[in-house]
Amino acid sequence: MVNDRASVTEKDVTRDAVRVVSDMDSRINARIFNLPKVYVLPMDFEPSPKPDSAKFTEDTYEDETISVRCWHERIQITKKRTVTANFADITIAHPTQLRTALSNGKFGVIRRVYGSKMAEMNNAVIAVNGDYYNFRPQGVIIRQGRVFRTDPMDIDGLFINSDGDFVVMNDAAAVKSGFVEKNQLYQAFAFGPVLVKDGEPVQKQYVYDSVECDPRAQCPRTAIGQLGKLHYLLCTVDGRSGVSMGVTTNELAVVMADKKCVTAYNLDGGQSSVMVFNNHIYNVVSGGGERIMSDIIYFATALPES
Repeated sequence: MVNDRASVTEKDVTRDAVRVVSDMDSRINARIFNLPKVYVLPMDFEPSPKPDSAKFTEDTYEDETISVRCWHERIQITKKRTVTANFADITIAHPTQLRTALSNGKFGVIRRVYGSKMAEMNNAVIAVNGDYYNFRPQGVIIRQGRVFRTDPMDIDGLFINSDGDFVVMNDAAAVKSGFVEKNQLYQAFAFGPVLVKDGEPVQKQYVYDSVECDPRAQCPRTAIGQLGKLHYLLCTVDGRSGVSMGVTTNELAVVMADKKCVTAYNLDGGQSSVMVFNNHIYNVVSGGGERIMSDIIYFATALPES
């Protein structure tokens, strides 16, 4: 009888042990399989995955990998001047979702394309014009991780690293110091000036030479800013109309700082200034319609279409 009782006890212990191990496996499996999926887009110039059309509203888009909220806002610049600004607040899951597109998908191509067309061709959720890189032969130009040009213009450059963080610095200094060579950079733009640095508006007191763009003029403008980790703000300011004359770069700097940007940078403006959301132009383009251009900056979903 003693041996029988011992035998039963051993079976019970074995059964309990199996149950414990099974419970542990279940918990471990739950932890593993409940981890959030991370989708990484290839750093190339192929179109991004198409966003889910059902997830768009008039001013928003959201899925597992990207959140976009757009709005129009009247901003008092001076006692006598109010302008219309168009904003997009964007959060992404991975740095590869902040992307650029080139006209015809190739660098250096002379043929230019409307920004709205490039946005549609590349399945952008939200897009703005870039720096119009092929308007000039100089500038530090990096797109989708590929270094295309390292001939600096001695201007403010915007560099976006592989973590999706913004660094603004003089492009000549960036080349000379080895910053461009030593860092894994996804994008670099040659326009400027820098608008916000370390959360403070940058007020330029000199004529800034960026493709004959007078920073003191009231013009349509485009800016991109970083609010936090993988959190960004796009802005276009309508201009050259009785409703909205436009802003100087110093005024735009204050606008972007007021929106809590840690870093912000001025892109091409004037008739180039365009924001495209869900394949529709979201701002009022000056000059009666879009200008053809060489590049855009856009944000994409990372969810596979399948």
